[in-house]
Amino acid sequence: MKKIILLLLLLFCFLCKAQNAQDIIIGLKKELATKPDEKRRAVIYSDLTWYYGNIAIDSSMYYGDKALNSAIKLNDSTLMAQVYSDLGSVYFKKSDYSKSKESYLKAYAIRKIRNDEKGMVKINVNLANIYQTQGNLRAAMSNYLSAYEYFSKLKEENQVVLIKGNIGALYYEMKDYTKALKYINEVIKYFEINNLRENLCRNYLTKGNVLLAMKDTLESVKAYNKGLIYCNEVGDKFTVSKCKNNLAIVKQAQNKIAESKKLFDEVTVQRKDYNSDGASYKKKLNDSYTLLLEKKYLEAKKILLAINPYFIEKKLDYELSTSYKYLVPIYAKLNMSDSVIHYQTLYERAIENAVKISVVKETAELETKYQTAKKEKLILEKEIEVKKKNNLIYSLLIIALFISLVGFLIYRQQKLKNTQQEQEFKLKEAISEIENQNNLHEQRLSISRDLHDNIGAQLTFIISSVDNLQFANQKLDTKINTQLSKISNFTKSTIIELRDTIWAMNSNEFTFEDLRSRIFNFIEKAQSSQENIQFNFTISDAISDLKISALLGISIYRTIQEAVNNAIKYANASTINVAINQFENLIEISIIDNGKGFDLDNTVSGNGLLNMRKRIEEIDGKFEINSIINKGTKINFNFKKL
Repeated sequence: MKKIILLLLLLFCFLCKAQNAQDIIIGLKKELATKPDEKRRAVIYSDLTWYYGNIAIDSSMYYGDKALNSAIKLNDSTLMAQVYSDLGSVYFKKSDYSKSKESYLKAYAIRKIRNDEKGMVKINVNLANIYQTQGNLRAAMSNYLSAYEYFSKLKEENQVVLIKGNIGALYYEMKDYTKALKYINEVIKYFEINNLRENLCRNYLTKGNVLLAMKDTLESVKAYNKGLIYCNEVGDKFTVSKCKNNLAIVKQAQNKIAESKKLFDEVTVQRKDYNSDGASYKKKLNDSYTLLLEKKYLEAKKILLAINPYFIEKKLDYELSTSYKYLVPIYAKLNMSDSVIHYQTLYERAIENAVKISVVKETAELETKYQTAKKEKLILEKEIEVKKKNNLIYSLLIIALFISLVGFLIYRQQKLKNTQQEQEFKLKEAISEIENQNNLHEQRLSISRDLHDNIGAQLTFIISSVDNLQFANQKLDTKINTQLSKISNFTKSTIIELRDTIWAMNSNEFTFEDLRSRIFNFIEKAQSSQENIQFNFTISDAISDLKISALLGISIYRTIQEAVNNAIKYANASTINVAINQFENLIEISIIDNGKGFDLDNTVSGNGLLNMRKRIEEIDGKFEINSIINKGTKINFNFKKL
């Protein structure tokens, strides 16, 4: 259920975003209704031409004419160039390549007069699209590479990536699908990182076409569906119809006629909005194939013979070859052998033009030649530079030698100076480090003195006061007396812990030998207060000189202290063993008693056990406890040797 809700929310977001182009159009029309000045009105007409380009071709052309008339009236050459360029795009989508080229060339002429080099390069890219569609792949590649070099020099990454997408589409036309897919994947990655959805819309369409040509139907369908998502978001009905049309072709090839027809019908409805002749004829080509599959040969033949003149006129060799390909089996089924031979011959000629074997070879070589020419140009420039240097070399030889000698002496002097400065810097760093350590040590000593002299003295005063109170009032209530004894004992314990803390503070690090004496003192005090318990403490000689940090030392000491105190309080043990040993790179510490033990599974861990575990985990150690009823308890913890 959650997945369904999420999908519905995503669909809602896509539908909302798909209104972006339409919302912009509505906003522009509202502004137009306010009767802005003539300059602003002309700009609005131009904007409406562009935004209607992917929604409704007739509306786009209507506003394009208005924008052009306004621009001419205002004598605004910049706006005229823009409108001609927009109209070129509109005619291209309408498959009227002759008018598209004418409009682009008018825009180019204006931009040339204005010395607008960038605008001229962009027009050349648009003209390359026309060349590519009409099969002039060499001219298309030449324009793309020229634009690629221009925008690379300007470091305009967006434009460079757009042109790489065009080159990828061109390699698709040349049937070099591996190279086409490489370019398109690079382009898509860039657009996804920068969230450029309008460009993702068109490039996923191209990726789907490439994958379909590579016979990877599953991945091509995924690409088309992704293209549909992005195209719907930006409101690009033109590319939406292309994605759906190609999906319909896939369904048709899979013999899913009902699904295919449904998609083709949706495409037909959408394409009515922008009245594209080329799209209409390509739709009829797809319809004829459906009729062929349904064995309606006469109807399919009628459609194909009607659309062939259009493909011939527009030089759409790929579509024409497909039409001839369909006519061959149709005439075979109609038992018209002469027509079969005729259209088989036409198909072979058309497919040769569609594949453009010689042009593909030349175009593929063109990119290599372009890169080679660049290298040759650089080499030539270097050769000229070398000749100039050779003309001066004899006259400058003595000066060069003198400069080299002076340079060497300066270099040597500078090197010595740098070495000296480096040594001085290291010395200053060392002095600074020593001063910092001394300051830190002084601060620690100051804090420890304050703790000892102030807090220690105050705690001692509390013990003395409690003892005096007990001695002076020996007839005090038993409960009060007991409570005073507890206060006195707690204060004494606090003094011991304070001394341990001061001991840890006064050292950055210490050895296990220092820790041994501390643990011995603690165990001796424990032995004196618990004469019925035998305490044993052993530490491996191999680790006596091993240095550890103050934090590690105090953690070990406190854990041993807590474990021994727990054994004294709760275990009812007669023996408590404390051992510190080394096993390879591990230091292992164990506290073992022979007391009454307890059931680990049915006992809630108290603060003591939790504190011990937490201390050991904080020093990246491993803490374990094992206990058997009536057989005692073993606490074991270890950590890696530093």
